[in-house]
Amino acid sequence: MKQLYWHGLSALLLGAGFGSPAWAQTQDAKAPYSLGSAQTLVRQLEAQTAVAELQRATPSVTLRVSATQVFTGKVNYRQDLSATGEYVVGEIQNAVGSSFLLRIEGEKVQGHIILRKTREAYEYSADARGNVLVQPVDINKVICIDYNKPVGYESPTLKTDNTAGRAAVVSLQSYPGARGCIMLDFDGQYVAGTPWNNGNPISAAPAGMTDAAIQEFWELVSEDFRPFSMNVTTDEAVFNSYPKTMRMRCIITPTNTAAPGAGGVAYLKSFNWNDDTPCWVFMTSPKAGGEAASHEVGHTLGLSHDGRLSPKEEYYDARTSAGNWAPIMGAGYYKPVTHWSRGEYASASQTQDDLAIMASATYNVGYRNDDHANGLSGATSLARNGTSVSGSGIIERTGDQDYFVFSTGGGTVNLSLNTVGRHGNLDIVGRLFNSGGGLVGTFDTQGSLSTSLSANLGAGTYYLQIDGTSYGNPVGEGYSDYASLGTFSISGTIPAPAAGGVATVYRDCNYTGAAVDLPVGDYTLAALQSRGILNEDISSLTVNSGYQVVLYENDSFSGGALTLTASNSCLVGNALGTGNWNDKATSVRVQPAASSFSVLLQAEAASVNSGMTAETTTDAGGGQNMGYVDAGDYLVWNGINFPTSGTYTIEYRVASPSGGTISSDLNAGAILFGNSAVPATGGWQTWTTVSRTVNVNAGTYNFGIYAQSGGWNINWVRISKAGNAARVAALAQASASVAPQLEIYPNPVTDQLQIRSERSLAGSEYQILDAWGKPVASGSAATGRLNVSGLQPGIYTLRLVVEGQVQPTKRFVK
Repeated sequence: MKQLYWHGLSALLLGAGFGSPAWAQTQDAKAPYSLGSAQTLVRQLEAQTAVAELQRATPSVTLRVSATQVFTGKVNYRQDLSATGEYVVGEIQNAVGSSFLLRIEGEKVQGHIILRKTREAYEYSADARGNVLVQPVDINKVICIDYNKPVGYESPTLKTDNTAGRAAVVSLQSYPGARGCIMLDFDGQYVAGTPWNNGNPISAAPAGMTDAAIQEFWELVSEDFRPFSMNVTTDEAVFNSYPKTMRMRCIITPTNTAAPGAGGVAYLKSFNWNDDTPCWVFMTSPKAGGEAASHEVGHTLGLSHDGRLSPKEEYYDARTSAGNWAPIMGAGYYKPVTHWSRGEYASASQTQDDLAIMASATYNVGYRNDDHANGLSGATSLARNGTSVSGSGIIERTGDQDYFVFSTGGGTVNLSLNTVGRHGNLDIVGRLFNSGGGLVGTFDTQGSLSTSLSANLGAGTYYLQIDGTSYGNPVGEGYSDYASLGTFSISGTIPAPAAGGVATVYRDCNYTGAAVDLPVGDYTLAALQSRGILNEDISSLTVNSGYQVVLYENDSFSGGALTLTASNSCLVGNALGTGNWNDKATSVRVQPAASSFSVLLQAEAASVNSGMTAETTTDAGGGQNMGYVDAGDYLVWNGINFPTSGTYTIEYRVASPSGGTISSDLNAGAILFGNSAVPATGGWQTWTTVSRTVNVNAGTYNFGIYAQSGGWNINWVRISKAGNAARVAALAQASASVAPQLEIYPNPVTDQLQIRSERSLAGSEYQILDAWGKPVASGSAATGRLNVSGLQPGIYTLRLVVEGQVQPTKRFVK
């Protein structure tokens, strides 16, 4: 009877659940076909697979794609995703080279049907009402198909024992701590429960590559993804520290079960699938394999193929072009320079904006933070040792321009402006400006990514701009500066400025004792000693107007720092841990002073809780209080101008008896500044000021603050730059001074995170932020034990307030 019941239910599902309504008979063959609600479909799939389980047979499911067309799918892998979800993978019966995937979690639907032989594909989705839709799509919008190896490529002999050559792979990382992660997996991998091989397992052999070949392969892929907050690694532990929705494994192996005969293969948009479906590369040479790896990972981040309309081809390889360039999402095997593209070459079949798609909120990775100012103000001083200078950086975006400053006593300046030594993307142009911003010269070696600068300059201060540039005609054999992005380095010689620089340091207070003049430049301990300045020997100094001196406690510009924009007759009274900066400096930077900027933001009390735009004021006295702010309230000030790129301080003057958390952002959350803990002040008018230091590109933004927790009075918000440098440095050194007092363990952690502190934890509070700065847990830390068992795997930041003082943040891995 039970068996008969299940057969009857299956028939009922075929007739009712996947019926053919009259309206569907006349609908467009390419229009989406409705399959009902997600939960109805879950029940149907579960019922059909249950029939096979009762009969101890291979499960099969009915896959209707239109009113008149139905496929039968053989299920090779199934996972029950609780009562509201189902995950099935398999192949279409009687269809060679076919596969299907259907994953339903609550109202989220993902899946496809692929018929490789006939080059057909169908894709599942859900509409705004939660109904499941299926419709035919271009197969190239689902999977990378027929991406062949380069002409003449010889595949290595496949080893039958996939443990052979499974040696430890050199551990490499391109950007530790980045938001997203790409793992290049060279040591073999067992893959099961994914859409590859129709859900059946794949035991992939190691790549069998030398460390030198792996290094070159990794360098190529790393440079392609250098503009993004993406860590390209070969380390399994690093990969596993990222959430599944923020990582992609690319397996490099001669085992081509996933796509026999191809150079590589990937599912489009699979980077954030949350199931660790990998992409594949079946070539083990650094150039061919590296190009394929970037191509396939690009697919997982939403990119389609770059081909041509005439002659019609799916992959543009530019072999008929006289230039040296090809698009990564075409076939970049044959050209030394490959870039992400927006289809600027002749007869392009694809004009999507590769960079914007990969950096979009869809994948939550985004670009790296800008590392140097985009203008003369805030330019980075070239490091100097005698006449030798150096600098480095990354051009992260098409419009990015990095500025450096140097001074010379006059004579010939010789600089090399280089990108990476092999497989570079950045085509460099250097521009030289005088102290007034006038262009002295442009330096670009056409046909070479790197360039050089040689100029006979008079004594003075100059600025060097590094920018990405184009080559030739993008419609023909060349490329624009669209994706001319990546790493650069600066090295060379600049005559030292004449004695009597812009700053003078003295051995004793009151400008007495041995004196040494310092021109603009960066001075390590060795550079100071070469000028006769001993370690920890500076007691007073003079600074010319328009310049600043930054003193560092340790060598190589590390440790506590003090910025001085005016002369100081005795450094005894400047706080540093034990109370003074006298005889503390070990390295020094002399640089043009950044232009100061400060704006005070206030609001009428009536505007606070309504979300209305508040007004800007220059009333330094604080003016009228904004009033009481509830948890969840959000204040916005429109049109706040950040005049130059660089470091700004956001200060909040608040009062709160019980404490809380305040955060801020730009353009409604497009740029997040993270959270600041508001200490418990014990009274509504007992004011305290908390702050955050952030990097912002020049521009006009809508600035908002948000009450994450607690309730507090707010008096004013101030945004400032430059003149606060000493204060920012003092905050940094204060944090550094208490760092040894706090320890968390174990790390990585499974369930219980322990806190060890030299201070009492009684009354202390904690907050845990995820990788994007969003609070995911908070509460009392008094016991010294935090239960983190409910957190998803990933990287987190712990914040603590102990005895009313904010402690340095600690990161841990779950």
